[in-house]
Amino acid sequence: MALLKERPHAPHMHMHMPHMPHVISEPELRPLDLGGLLARGAAAGFFAGMGFLLANMWFAVSQGMPGISPLYVMSTVFHASDVPVANPTEAILGLTVHIALSLGFGMGFALLLVPLLRKVPALVIGALAYGLALYVLNFQILGRTVFEFFTNPQGPDQLFEALVHPLIFGLLLVPFFLGRPFERTRRAEPQPTATATGGTTPGTSNRPGPMEP
Repeated sequence: MALLKERPHAPHMHMHMPHMPHVISEPELRPLDLGGLLARGAAAGFFAGMGFLLANMWFAVSQGMPGISPLYVMSTVFHASDVPVANPTEAILGLTVHIALSLGFGMGFALLLVPLLRKVPALVIGALAYGLALYVLNFQILGRTVFEFFTNPQGPDQLFEALVHPLIFGLLLVPFFLGRPFERTRRAEPQPTATATGGTTPGTSNRPGPMEP
């Protein structure tokens, strides 16, 4: 009767392939780039603010008023006055106030909403809502308590302002946050290392070969 013995095995020669970079799969908890957000927000606010100002200038001219009259209205924010004063100094002051507010509103949008809005449709809807919220804050709240000329019958047209805040200022913010690099990236789990033919993959065990007589 033949004795059973285990067949000798040649040692496996593992030829490791070069380590492959991780594939995107798991969320990486990386802090947001606040500096990048603020920079984009400031640029977006300036651009949107200029578009908003041009729209108001066009409307003023269409109503038979000087094109520079929106700057006189903005100067009342600095003075918290009830009536704008039409002179070049007030126009410069109004432009300065408008630019400062536009920068601030743009950065506010970047910090408050952009990190939460990961899809383009959500970004557009958020920008429209943000612009409408600015109208409510500036005209319906502050305009009735602090800057009363904003709700004066001789002041800005309420319907026009309710439209240009979301449709002009809000939507012009959007292009600056498309393809933004400060979103969370995703990191992969380490992948099994490839082996040469005849090798074993991680997680498998080497079993003895068949027994021979």
